[in-house]
Amino acid sequence: MGRKKLLTTQKTEEKMKKIIKPGRGKKKTTFFSRVGQIWDFSKQSQQKRQELKSVSEVLQKTSRKLTHTASKNDMLERRNAGLITLEKQLQDIPTQKAENALVKVLADEIYRLQTIVTSEREQVTKTLLTHPFGDLPVPKFVKSKNPITLLSHYKKYRKEKKEFEAVVQAVKNAEINMTLSKEETGVNIENNGTQRYKTDYLKVHGTYLEVGDRLIRTYYLADIPAYLSPYVFFKLITSSLPFTMSIFLEPTSSGELVKKARQRLSVLEMQQNDRMKKGKSRDQQVEKSIEEVNSFIEELVHEAEKGIVYSLYMSIEAKDTKELKNLHKELQNLTDGMEFTLNTYTFGQQQALQNFLPFNNDMIKENRILQSTAASYLMPFVSKQLHDPEGIFLGINAYHDSLVFVNPFTVRNSNVNIFGVSGSGKSVTAKLLATRMYTRGTQVLIIDPEAEYVDFVRNLGGEVIQFSRDNGINPFYINSTDENDILDHISILKTFFKFFIPQDRYDGAVLDQALISLYDTGNPNLENLLKKIKKDPMYNYLKVLDEGSLRGVFNAKRRLELNNELIVFDISPLINSEKKAPAMYLLTSLIWNLVNKKSDRKRMLFIDEAHKLLVDRDVAIFYREMVKQARKRNLGVVSITQDVEDFLHGEFGKAILTNSETKILLKQSYATLSLLGNIYPMTDEEKQQLGSLGTGEVVLFRENEHMRVDMFLLPYEQQLLFPNK
Repeated sequence: MGRKKLLTTQKTEEKMKKIIKPGRGKKKTTFFSRVGQIWDFSKQSQQKRQELKSVSEVLQKTSRKLTHTASKNDMLERRNAGLITLEKQLQDIPTQKAENALVKVLADEIYRLQTIVTSEREQVTKTLLTHPFGDLPVPKFVKSKNPITLLSHYKKYRKEKKEFEAVVQAVKNAEINMTLSKEETGVNIENNGTQRYKTDYLKVHGTYLEVGDRLIRTYYLADIPAYLSPYVFFKLITSSLPFTMSIFLEPTSSGELVKKARQRLSVLEMQQNDRMKKGKSRDQQVEKSIEEVNSFIEELVHEAEKGIVYSLYMSIEAKDTKELKNLHKELQNLTDGMEFTLNTYTFGQQQALQNFLPFNNDMIKENRILQSTAASYLMPFVSKQLHDPEGIFLGINAYHDSLVFVNPFTVRNSNVNIFGVSGSGKSVTAKLLATRMYTRGTQVLIIDPEAEYVDFVRNLGGEVIQFSRDNGINPFYINSTDENDILDHISILKTFFKFFIPQDRYDGAVLDQALISLYDTGNPNLENLLKKIKKDPMYNYLKVLDEGSLRGVFNAKRRLELNNELIVFDISPLINSEKKAPAMYLLTSLIWNLVNKKSDRKRMLFIDEAHKLLVDRDVAIFYREMVKQARKRNLGVVSITQDVEDFLHGEFGKAILTNSETKILLKQSYATLSLLGNIYPMTDEEKQQLGSLGTGEVVLFRENEHMRVDMFLLPYEQQLLFPNK
């Protein structure tokens, strides 16, 4: 044993001699001093490598940040360059066109946007849009066979892990969690940090929780009505009540649902049998219920319906107990009217609150089994939206603050109705619609009985055609030689002359023969027509157009042409309303003759006080036919009136309403609400809202949808519509 130990010691010394060789002329170095030097050198090397690694990581982070900043700067420079180019193009317009108010306003708007882009670019340059937590590396433990290296790596790992956990904890405590809830003013995003859900932050009361400075009460759905509709939740979702809703859905076997349905069927059949035993006839209502239950069972058996485990929870928040009590009463009144039953918890509010946390756990299990159709009806996604990608901005959806874009030319027909009482904002609404359609390249034509659109059109650089004794029109002119077009125009003239001839004196056959003779000779005008009918009693009535108070209005030589993209026909100088009605009809018919051809050019014809076109049967027929055929000619007819009763009572007015796919209803008189309900599908509550709408508030009907929209002026539109304000 001693010999073996001696040999082992000798071998160890020999190995150490091979490793440690003293240099020539130098002092011998001991084994332990050499190991200490190696240890110091290894430690210094590790420190240098760590420093180099840290510098490398800093350089990589800086490189990523600089790359991100450079890409942002490049993007903003490209946007800025586009605005500058557009501004130069506007500056290069000839002087006479540069004076156009629209060009000036657009130039100001471009300058404003350019200033915003520049400021954002400077802000991006100053502040890097990165978060240190996103670039924070997760510590990793590097293994090694060398015990010394392993010990060093372990110490480093513990240190880095401690620093990493400290940073993570700091981020956790920061206010980064968001709670989305329906407030009275819309959807609110509240940053309140993780402390909102800490147990020491909650104070539990009997029927509510105190969470910070807010009081929260939770409810569960206890009962639902027997019959559901797709919009059963619409009244609740669109109410002003602030609430948060949590819904849990889970598919289940339909067997349990079939079992309950058959039990219900047995009860109903038993009721009918009892009536038969007493000698009574079968109850029709119970018979209908039996048919519905049988149909429901058949759908479940053939898997047309699925079974769904459904549960709904709702919470309301208030500042104090008084507000909480008022919200509770408002919620109960609302759900009672919908035949829903919402119950609250007593001494279980803290557990109920967990159903609103983002963990997808139903802690209460207040559920019921429904068929899939009923479960779909009980989903809250019923708020209506309207967004045409190529449409114009109309306003903001009052239900959920989404933007409403409408394109009249993408639906079944492009006609629009604008109805409202005096002072409700019809003219402003029409001007907004005209401005936004005009800026999208649509030709806008306006028949203006009261000169409300004259200044507006001039501000936009449009053409104002005024009708007076000194500035009239030639109603006989037609820009066509086709026989059918001429005959149609003769029919228009005959209807036009009816405005001035009493019914018992009117002779359509005589007028027809005289007008055909004039167009055959190639010289149709009022003077020659009067010569043709000089011996007829109608002569004395039509002579007023040539020699009477209307002289110069309808016997001028000017021809109607539509050469401008924005034209207003001002008939306000014709003070007497009896003179305006024939002028409106004549203008409408002449415009229709000019646009009554297939064309890719989009046009919108605005007719203010459109009810005046319904005073005569022949005029109303023409109006109806024009509205019906406008779609084929790429024309949209915008009917504006405050006398909606004229449209609701007559058959032609109703036809015009039903052939207008877009309806904009402003505030209405309470006397007309019941009549409107026969044309437009609305609930009683919506009718009441229609009678109390404020300025800028409208109800928009579009195809099968309707919604509340808040319309408002954009900054550049304010200058165009109200330049003096």
